[in-house]
Amino acid sequence: MLSKKIVKNTAIAFTIAGIIFSPTAYAELGDQTLKKGMTHEDIKTLQQNLKDLGFFNSDDLTTYYGDYTEEAVIEFQKSVELEANGIFDRATYEALVKALKIKEAGEIEKYTLKFDRALKMGARGDDVKALQEVLKALGFLKIENCTDYFGKQTDEALRAFQEHHGLEVDGSAGPKTVEALNRQIIKKGLKVTMPNRSSLGRQELGDKIIETAKKYLGVSYRYGGTSSKGFDCSGYTQFIYKQHNISLPHSTTEQAKVGTKVSKSDLRTGDLVVFSNTYRRGPSHVGIYIANGKFIHASTSRGVVIDDINSRYYSRHFSYGRRIF
Repeated sequence: MLSKKIVKNTAIAFTIAGIIFSPTAYAELGDQTLKKGMTHEDIKTLQQNLKDLGFFNSDDLTTYYGDYTEEAVIEFQKSVELEANGIFDRATYEALVKALKIKEAGEIEKYTLKFDRALKMGARGDDVKALQEVLKALGFLKIENCTDYFGKQTDEALRAFQEHHGLEVDGSAGPKTVEALNRQIIKKGLKVTMPNRSSLGRQELGDKIIETAKKYLGVSYRYGGTSSKGFDCSGYTQFIYKQHNISLPHSTTEQAKVGTKVSKSDLRTGDLVVFSNTYRRGPSHVGIYIANGKFIHASTSRGVVIDDINSRYYSRHFSYGRRIF
C-alpha cells in the first residue's frame, strides 16, 4: 500500500499519458530535500517505499540517510531517467509517487513487456506485435498496422531505440533492451496489451516451460536458492514457472497443494511433480514433468538434472502431479 505519509494532502489524477500532480500538492515526504548524512523520520518512509519498488534491499529501516539509501535513490533515479545524484529532491519525490501509484494499481505487471525469449529478425508471435506497439508508440517504428513478424522495419526501429538509449546495438530485444523499453512505458504511461498465457495452447505453454527449464541444466544445488546462482528444488520450480507468469510459493509443502492433483498416467508436459518421504515425511521434493517419464529438477547432489520418474528411487517416492495451468 502507498504510505499514508506520502499521500497526505496530495491530489493525484490519472490520465492515459501518465499522472498529473496538483501544483499545490505537498506531503510530509517530499516537502524537503533529503540527502546522504541526514537523519530524519521521513527517511524511514523513503526506505520503505524504495523497498516496495525493489530498490532498497535491507530489512533494517532507519532514519539515517547512509550509503544504502543513497545507492537505492541513485538506482531509482536511473530507472526513471532523472539525474542520478542520490539526492531525494522534489523531482525524485514526484517520480516515486508516480511509480508507487502505478505499482499499487497493478499497472507495471499488466502493461510492461515480459518475453520468454530474445526477439530478433525472423521471429513471429504475439510478443513481436507487442514489441512493435511499444516501438511505434515511442516514435521509432513508422508503420500503420503492427504485425506478428519481426522484419527489417522492426529491426531498424529496435536498433534506433538501442542507439538512442546507449544500449548495445544488436537488433535483439534481450533483457537490457526490454528493461529500457519498460522504463519508457512507465515514464510515458503507455498501455501495451501483452498476450495472455491463456491464449497459448496448453501443450505450447508446457513446451515453453520445459525449454526455459533446460536452460539451467547443470546449475548447482543451493539450499534456499531461487536464482541461477543456485537452486533448491522448490526454488527452481518457482523460478521457472515465474518466467511464464505462473506464481508458486517457495515451499515444497505449499507447492504440493497448488492446482489440480493428477496421477502419474495423466501427467502432461509442464506439470509439477511431487515426491514424498525423501528426507522427511510428507511432500519433500518437486520437479517439472517433461514427457515419456522424464522430469527436470534440482537434485541435492547433482544440481539441475533430468531423471526418469520410473527409476527405482523416484518411482518409490513419487506421490502425484499438480496441474497448475
